[in-house]
Amino acid sequence: MSAPTGRVVRVHAWRRLWLKLALFGALGVVITHAVHLVVANTISARALEDQVSQHGRTMVDLVARRSADDVLTRHVMELQDLVDAIAADPAVAYCFILDREQVVASSFHDGTPAALVRLRRGRGSVPLVVQVRDHRTLDLVRAIASTSAEVRLGMKLDALPPVRRRLSLSLGSIAIVVIAGGVLAAFAVGRRISRPVGDMVHALQTTDPTRAPTPIAIRGTDEIALLAQEVNTTRERLHDAHLEHEQARRSQLQTEKLASLGQLVAGVAHEINNPLAGLKNCQRRLLREDLPPEKRREYLALMSEGLDRVEAVVGGLLDFARVRAPRRTKVALAELARVAASLVRPGLTRGQELVVRDDPAGRIEVEVDAAQVSQALVNLILNAVYATPDGGIVEIGLRERNGMVGVVVRDQGPGIPEEIRSQIEDPFFTTKPEGEGTGLGLSVTRGIAVAHGGDLTYEFPERGTVVTLWLLPAAVSP
Repeated sequence: MSAPTGRVVRVHAWRRLWLKLALFGALGVVITHAVHLVVANTISARALEDQVSQHGRTMVDLVARRSADDVLTRHVMELQDLVDAIAADPAVAYCFILDREQVVASSFHDGTPAALVRLRRGRGSVPLVVQVRDHRTLDLVRAIASTSAEVRLGMKLDALPPVRRRLSLSLGSIAIVVIAGGVLAAFAVGRRISRPVGDMVHALQTTDPTRAPTPIAIRGTDEIALLAQEVNTTRERLHDAHLEHEQARRSQLQTEKLASLGQLVAGVAHEINNPLAGLKNCQRRLLREDLPPEKRREYLALMSEGLDRVEAVVGGLLDFARVRAPRRTKVALAELARVAASLVRPGLTRGQELVVRDDPAGRIEVEVDAAQVSQALVNLILNAVYATPDGGIVEIGLRERNGMVGVVVRDQGPGIPEEIRSQIEDPFFTTKPEGEGTGLGLSVTRGIAVAHGGDLTYEFPERGTVVTLWLLPAAVSP
């Protein structure tokens, strides 16, 4: 069931990335074209206003020139005709001529608004936007040459909003088309980028350094393809580094095993020597011709017992020294402790005693590589024996805590000085005389514990040291 779940997570991850990229791209397109629309609309509106203003200036200049003579000669009828003719233009709201603020001619047949006449007081000739009889107009003024009179012209601005609306509608339609195209392009580009990135993220999340990686497909743009190639290279390097680490760890294990084996050989030789002496004694007695049949049978039984003992000791030693591929089996934790103690016990030459506290219920089982765990326990017991004075006791027992089970090794030595406690697991660090230790024992033991999902802990009571090799019980072993 894990593969479909991983595929769903992978699909969701790259889809989320795709949507994010697409939405960011689409948002950028929308904002850009919205700004373009506002700017274009503003520029167009100003252009229209400038066009109206320019048209008004042309007309007010024309009136000023044509009315100059008529103002001088006071031909009011001609001036009125001129004003009416100008006002007939659909773009013109009004036109009138003032002389010393007196209306001479006006397109307002019902009277020129007084407020409009006074509008220009103190304001010069700057164009002004005013509201005249529900019309928004641009008021322009031009002085008539050689006279005190002036022409006032109002250009309608009411036509600009509809034009601006039509312009905005046209620009908006264009913007919508462009935005739609940009959004589609953003989604397409986002999909093209996000899918290979999603593949890479999934590949990195599911990388198992213990297995040779399956290369991810290299696709997409040059940059994405280069990134995919780097991800493949990184995963391969991670796998190679794991293989090198495992090789180094196995070499370290074997080195420490050989060192432990050297310490065990002296005890094994002593353990074998006694049965061999018994065998030789039985052989000499069997060579006697006057030996009764019952004695002969007794000696043969003793020889068989001695050979069994030799076979058991040598077999245990060979089993400990044998190099083989790691293989996990379910085994009682108490049995591992007993086997490790039996390997060390023959080498006790200073009167120490190994006391193994068995699991009273016989129920603690672990699923481990028995050879590696035995090696770890032998390392701990040898260290405890070395630290324990002549005639002392090394206790080996079992304990449980926080869902883990452990083998406890307690010695009666002087303890570990506080200033070197942080170094005791450093490779090649040892307090033993030169030639008596490799300095790899605790480092290797820690590696075995971690490889089995366990731990190695230390306690420092007033006397001695307590070391616990923690392992996961069989029900939850990795």
